[in-house]
Amino acid sequence: MHKHKHTIQFSKKEVSRLQAIIHRGKHNTRVVTRARILLLTRKGERKDGIATGLGIGRSTVQRIRDHYRTGGLERALYDAPRTGPPPTLDENAAAHVVAFACADPPEGRAHWTLELLQKQMIGDGTVRHLSTVARWKRLKKRGIKPWREKHVVRPDDHRGIQEAHGGHP
Repeated sequence: MHKHKHTIQFSKKEVSRLQAIIHRGKHNTRVVTRARILLLTRKGERKDGIATGLGIGRSTVQRIRDHYRTGGLERALYDAPRTGPPPTLDENAAAHVVAFACADPPEGRAHWTLELLQKQMIGDGTVRHLSTVARWKRLKKRGIKPWREKHVVRPDDHRGIQEAHGGHP
């Protein structure tokens, strides 16, 4: 083993936690690999040796070491939360999608489709753009399937769901 001049000093508690991650418990593969990187770094292994031994890139080894130095063990083991893109529908627009999907479909149509919902929302100025995924996610989240009659809310149904074959609650 080649000793590297930049070994990291870990507390006994940190070493125990890293060993526990590797040897027991249910941890994501990425976290186990990061724990291995840190333990090998503690032993003085060089970046190239760790990368080759674990089948990962040198930059990954360096990034995990840097994360430990700047943010401690939690930062080295776990990814920071990702914000992701902003939602394409605000709550007001989402409420409109649900309201339209639960209303009677346009004349001449047996049921709402995602495309019809999109045209309605853009046509009435609720949104400028509305992706199929955004519409689908909002309806799915609420268990609404306007293309299936039994999931359409009717004003004469006091529970909000009317069975396709005219069944009453």
